[in-house]
Amino acid sequence: MDVEPLLGGASSTPDYGSNDNKRNGGSRNATDEDDNGAIVEASPKWYLSACQIAVVVLAVLATVLSVAMLAGGYKAIINTALHEQLVIKEGSKAYNMWKSTPVPLSLKLYVFNLTNPEDFQNGSKPVLQEVGPYVWREYHKKQNVTFHPNDTVTYLQQRWWVWDQEASGNCSQDDLIITLNTIPVAAAYGMRNSLFQGALEFAFKSVDEQLTVHTTARKLVFDGVKDPLLDWVQENVVNNKGKYHFLLPFFKGTAVAEFEKFAWFYKRNLSLTYDGEFNMMTGEDTLDNLGRIDKWNGRNSTSFYTPPCNEVTGSAGELFSPHLSRKDLIFFSSDLCMSAKLFFKEEVKDYGGLAAYRYWGTNHTFANGTTVPGNECYCVGETCAPMGLLNAESCRMGAPAFVSFPHFYAADPFLLEGVEGLAPDKKKHSLFLDIVPNLGVPATVSIKLQINIHVTPFKSISLLEHVPDVYLPMLWFEVQGGMTPSIASQMKMLVYFMTSSVPSVVVWSVIICLAVLTVLVVVVVAWRRNSSYNLATLLINE
Repeated sequence: MDVEPLLGGASSTPDYGSNDNKRNGGSRNATDEDDNGAIVEASPKWYLSACQIAVVVLAVLATVLSVAMLAGGYKAIINTALHEQLVIKEGSKAYNMWKSTPVPLSLKLYVFNLTNPEDFQNGSKPVLQEVGPYVWREYHKKQNVTFHPNDTVTYLQQRWWVWDQEASGNCSQDDLIITLNTIPVAAAYGMRNSLFQGALEFAFKSVDEQLTVHTTARKLVFDGVKDPLLDWVQENVVNNKGKYHFLLPFFKGTAVAEFEKFAWFYKRNLSLTYDGEFNMMTGEDTLDNLGRIDKWNGRNSTSFYTPPCNEVTGSAGELFSPHLSRKDLIFFSSDLCMSAKLFFKEEVKDYGGLAAYRYWGTNHTFANGTTVPGNECYCVGETCAPMGLLNAESCRMGAPAFVSFPHFYAADPFLLEGVEGLAPDKKKHSLFLDIVPNLGVPATVSIKLQINIHVTPFKSISLLEHVPDVYLPMLWFEVQGGMTPSIASQMKMLVYFMTSSVPSVVVWSVIICLAVLTVLVVVVVAWRRNSSYNLATLLINE
């Protein structure tokens, strides 16, 4: 019987003078001799090869690692990796998406056509006809990005719009629009407490100023409408060849003096400075601060409202803390010059079944002090807006502009009594944001706002002598956007691995089982190897 393969080749203390040891290859014997030459039975000895020892050690380490992962290590690794990708810094995925919006938004604009301009000027209730949508693709890009040691980043936001004829349907930028001429209304409002209203009356008549204008959607939104009063103010008041004009203090800092044309988005396309300078927290210290605005135009408060309504706080509007509450959501809007509050409504399923928290605007978003005690700080001077309106007078260069939800949705019902042609609808006119709670990333955006002008009669100004006292809707718009299905799918998978314990439990439990099984296999193999060795040794001795 050939037993060489069974004996291995390992030896304990070989005796090269023995023929038996040569035949046995120097292996250990199951018997030995005592000092008197008597044969003594030796106990079998177990041993593991170096390779087997290495396998056992690795299996034990894998088991320890798996137990550590199940005890919380996996979550810690996921959170660390998430922090590295969500924080705003060069190289992270969040930085690339934040700096340049990967998916274009859409700006849908609806204009209110004034169908009875002559009757309105003579005191009749305005009759409005909504026309639209006029749709532009909207793009955002952060410029002049500068990081600071205090974990904040300063930047300018550049926005631009590209006309989308397909989404606009039958609407054209050349559609004729009849609307209120806001220039004389703003000029008169600016001089409401002045003794020189007669001079303004003279100016109106000198240039043949009109209360309404007939223009195109293109000019009304971006290109600008020429106005004789603007031309007169620019030539005789602002640029008076070095001479001082007594009307300058009343127009200084207002839109009448600042612009040579009027349009709702005049000089905003591709502007670097219109939205102001933002200073935002990057989330490097903690993701609770991710996307939170720290300063706007170098200050943590504005001059447009009184404290605490003038505080610059909340999200900068594009990123939010991953740890969202089911209570409310605050974001700062440079268009409103304030921090707005939305309220948790429900949990929804967006693209691809991605779960998100929906926050929406309610009657408390633009509430006055009567509805929400403490909101008196949103009054401007002695002017406090009705419930559902935000006084944007100081934010919009002194013009009597007020912001609301479209069609006065969630506003004081008396506002609807002053106009005809509005029909507020919760589904069509409510504002909402859907945020992925574990990532702080917007899944769907639907910002809907309406711009209104407060028209008031002036006895000393014939153009405005008989007009009704009314908050007149001018237009409303929706900024809409959402994740693409591919991005939503990636986000859904990431959230699943972050929130579900099933993948980690399964993976690490399988590793533990494999490690234990490996150790058992090694033990069994070693046992069989040693048993075969002992049997072979006994046969040789026999």
